[in-house]
Amino acid sequence: MSKRPGSKPSSHGCKRKTFSIEEKLEIIKRFERNERTCDIARATGIKESTLRAIRDNAVRIKETSMTGTTTISAKSVRIRPKEIAEMERLLSIWIEGKKSRTTFLTIKGKALSIYADLKRKSPNPAEVAPFRASCGWFSGFKHRYNFCNLQFSREASRAEQKAAKEFPAVIQKLIKEEGYTLDQIFNFDETIIYYKRMPRRTYIPKAEKHAQGYKASKDRLTVMFGANASGDLKLKPVVVYRSDNPRALKGIVKASLGVHYRYSKKGWMTAQICIDIFAEFFPVIEYYCKKKNLAFKILIIIDNAPSHPPTIAELNPKVKFVFLPQEITSLIQPLDQGVIALFKAYYLKRTFKMLIAATGGENAETATEFWKRVNIKMAIDIIVEAWNDVTKECLHRVWKKMLPNLIHNFEECEPSEQFKKIRASCVDLAKQIGFEEVEDEDIEEFLEPHSNDLTTEDLQQLADGQVEAEDEEDDDDDDDNESQKATPRQLDTSQLSGVLSVIEKQLQWLEDNDYNAERSRIVVHGIRTNLEPYRQLLYERRRLAKQQKLDIYFKLIQKRYLEDQPHPSTSGVTTSRSVSDKTPSTTSQAATL
Repeated sequence: MSKRPGSKPSSHGCKRKTFSIEEKLEIIKRFERNERTCDIARATGIKESTLRAIRDNAVRIKETSMTGTTTISAKSVRIRPKEIAEMERLLSIWIEGKKSRTTFLTIKGKALSIYADLKRKSPNPAEVAPFRASCGWFSGFKHRYNFCNLQFSREASRAEQKAAKEFPAVIQKLIKEEGYTLDQIFNFDETIIYYKRMPRRTYIPKAEKHAQGYKASKDRLTVMFGANASGDLKLKPVVVYRSDNPRALKGIVKASLGVHYRYSKKGWMTAQICIDIFAEFFPVIEYYCKKKNLAFKILIIIDNAPSHPPTIAELNPKVKFVFLPQEITSLIQPLDQGVIALFKAYYLKRTFKMLIAATGGENAETATEFWKRVNIKMAIDIIVEAWNDVTKECLHRVWKKMLPNLIHNFEECEPSEQFKKIRASCVDLAKQIGFEEVEDEDIEEFLEPHSNDLTTEDLQQLADGQVEAEDEEDDDDDDDNESQKATPRQLDTSQLSGVLSVIEKQLQWLEDNDYNAERSRIVVHGIRTNLEPYRQLLYERRRLAKQQKLDIYFKLIQKRYLEDQPHPSTSGVTTSRSVSDKTPSTTSQAATL
């Protein structure tokens, strides 16, 4: 084959392949099934230009296949190394999961990192073609995966610092002009939680590496938080998980979970979920404003992530959205200034306490047994409690970079100082469990709000749908009984009464036998207070049951009365029931008279 003058020879492991008539016919069939060119290119690894050429010559190719002639010469095309194709697939997943738009330099670094990992795992690393992540490759990658919004910015850090300094002034000017109060200004932010991951210097992740098929620490969920600048209103967290109906939530009314539970295939926040959630938030915020005698005029500051579509600004004319400029989220976004890190610290602290309770006493579980038993329902319960642990003062204090002139000086509520205290508490709890090697640095690394960058292994597991724990409640969407909805859980009245009676007897035993009266008083009072919703439920059920019995009784009396009344006759003579038709008791009374 002749080459153009100055053209470079084929190298870097790239091979040329001649397509047979059968292969071309298969491609034509894909087009006839209305498959998109980009999808066929991803599936086959063939350039789109080559696919279009085959499509345009479909008639001649079919004629050739029928006559058996070779009127069309086979076309030689360059086949991209499989490592590059796999790298691009994983890179696209990584970009989709980024909260904000990223730069060419960041993407280039991640692409080289993924490619190096794939090359290292290859059976023959020396034969893998080199990869430079050039601008030409980047342009083609954007076209293949439709990432048209990616930028080539090489001055990201300088632009970030400038935007971070200028943006607060813009916000404060808007607040002054529109007359917003701190109660009317909100911020929303998301984070990823690997709800079964432990600090790396514990024996659980070490043992997990050697347990075939056990990848619980890779299972993750996305949590969105929202609160106003005064810290007076904390909205229910939004939890996004990869399963619509995990077994741990079967029979539970999701509205009672204490979070807004949503589902997406990869467990990420999506544009549609974002739109649906804000439509639910607005009535709650409006009711809050009404209680505070404030006008329902809201300012929401949110980062410019792909999962936050501009259309959310059109949901309510009384709600104004301001999207943070690119790449300054970590610098000035309020919830990123310590709230999320503090929440994760509370989450880990509560998890450690649950682990201590499960592994203490007789016939207790081991730490590994407990960790395998942890499920999404337990994670949601901890999320609710950890979010409640974040104080109003902390939620107010983190706005100091965004609104420096409006934030009071709560030195004792500095999130960084609270984080240090909780981190030290987590280290102490870890040592109580038996994780002697855990230090402050391990906890800090584990809780770092932006340490959620997925490794190549994480991306492969996510892409292949292999993120499953050994005993985790998997999605039942593929089960035969998926079409039948799970029966809601029931609290049987008699069993509820029995459980409350047993608990009351045990509480009485504590009061009668504990020599420390103050301790038993606090514990018993606290348990009884927490059980009050169940006592109220039992009271309401008994009251309704009693009312129902009375209603039935009076209906029977009324029915008997109506039956005893004279019946009209067609002859005009009023007739009455015979003595034999009356009840035995009535007959005996008549005989006595």
